Amino acid sequence: MKLLSIFSSRKYIKRYKEILKVLTKNGFGFISEVLSKKKSIPFVYIRKNDVPVALSERIRITLEELGPTFVKMGQLLSTRPDLLPNDIIVELSKLQDNVPPIEFETIKKIIEEELKDDVSNLFICFDEKPIASASIGQVYKARTREGYDVVVKVQRPGIYDKITSDIIILKTIAKILNERLTDSPIDFVDVVNELSESLLNELDYTLEGNNADKFRENFINETYVYIPKIYWEYTTKKVLTMEYIDGISVKNKHKLIENGFDLKKIAYNGAMSILMQIFEFGFFHGDPHPGNILIKSDGKLSYIDFGIVGYIDRSNRQMIVELFKAFIDNDTDEVVSILSDMDAIRDETNIKHLKYDLSGIINYFYNTPLKNINISDSAKKISSIIYKYKLMMPAEFTLLLKSLATIEGVGKELDPDFSISDIARDFIRKIYMSNFNFVKTINENAKDLHKIYVHLKKLPSKLHSIISKILKDNVRVKLDIEETEKMKYDLNLMINKMIISIIAASLIIGSSLIMSSDGGYMIYGYNAVGLIGYLISFFLCMMIVYNIIFVEKRRK
Repeated sequence: MKLLSIFSSRKYIKRYKEILKVLTKNGFGFISEVLSKKKSIPFVYIRKNDVPVALSERIRITLEELGPTFVKMGQLLSTRPDLLPNDIIVELSKLQDNVPPIEFETIKKIIEEELKDDVSNLFICFDEKPIASASIGQVYKARTREGYDVVVKVQRPGIYDKITSDIIILKTIAKILNERLTDSPIDFVDVVNELSESLLNELDYTLEGNNADKFRENFINETYVYIPKIYWEYTTKKVLTMEYIDGISVKNKHKLIENGFDLKKIAYNGAMSILMQIFEFGFFHGDPHPGNILIKSDGKLSYIDFGIVGYIDRSNRQMIVELFKAFIDNDTDEVVSILSDMDAIRDETNIKHLKYDLSGIINYFYNTPLKNINISDSAKKISSIIYKYKLMMPAEFTLLLKSLATIEGVGKELDPDFSISDIARDFIRKIYMSNFNFVKTINENAKDLHKIYVHLKKLPSKLHSIISKILKDNVRVKLDIEETEKMKYDLNLMINKMIISIIAASLIIGSSLIMSSDGGYMIYGYNAVGLIGYLISFFLCMMIVYNIIFVEKRRK
């Protein structure tokens, strides 16, 4: 690999030297030495400086000095306890993204370039003073020509080029580290690629708009949550226009009390909304800090800023529920079994030692009243295990823990008696029991059942095709079997079982479709025809089971 290839441009050389200077200044000169080994890269040696500050704090300071790309990378790394120890994770969570705003004239030009019109034509009024300023964008209050009050987020000029340039340098540094630190358990290239993808997604405001629309759709029938509308005619990759929410931030406790809000109810609603996002929708807000949650005048909780979100598919949601239950049941073996099913345990992991360390955490959960369990402290304990054994947990899992810990902090600020553990226990118990709902299970797996049904339907014709091919090609099969009659009987029995199975599967699928439709005679709230179909299919299945267990056993 020719490492000089990216340094053909002066901007890369200059930025690369800046990065090495900041690293060395903050006590990370050894990284500079690793990178400059073999003198393959343009580098002016700078004397190491021993800084008498904790390692975790030096890392945070270094990232802040290196600018928005590294700040964002650090924030993303704060959700990766499989890569970093807990003290560094905690420090990275403190990374601030507040920067001084730039002049409005520059922002105005970006809006007009993106929306293809003058700001005065697009908006009745536009407040030139930003209400928020971060490294990637600035936020303004405005009113559209249709009279809607909105907030407009505008991407800073040149930020895309700056971040992509830093990413190119980071990817090259990652390749160098992979080559020169061959005994490292971390693949630096994979880590940088993963973090870069997440960061580049934040530079596309249409993705954030789509996230907001998805949240709005999920909560459309909930009476206690309101998600702001996205105005797509005023939205591009660099400009996001969202409905203005006139509300009080949940961090403003005194103002909430002055306006007569029930703080206990707000804390409960916040916890329920996050649990619904995680366990029902599989799509959750990744950064529910107090500044991103407002309380409207009607008491509804409103989320804003949908740049960071997490996804959890149905199988992982079910596994998390099972993990929670195993913790509650003090079942270490089951926890390890579930982690194994999730492919989280590496081949070289010492299972005996892992079980020992897990048992300490599980006993803590088992012997501590749920109302006294602190999610934040629990997350630290779990993160230490993940880091120690390099468990390959889904990235969403740690983001999930962070979201729960954040909302717990918000809840405790509002209500000292708040316990998200108690709320989560009852919520997850309902979900766990709902997994045993036969009708729901059939409906959720209707597609898979339909595929099975289609394949079963094709099976006889495929068998016929195979037999016809054998006859056509004049293939002679000689069977040296003494009990020919027994073979015929067994074959006939097998075909009969297959036919009954096809009928039973057809009845289940048909009954599921009927149950999901409206109308018809109802029994206890369920469609009577669908119930009859289930009963008949159940009877047929029992016939097959009886034949296999009892009849076949007697024949043997």
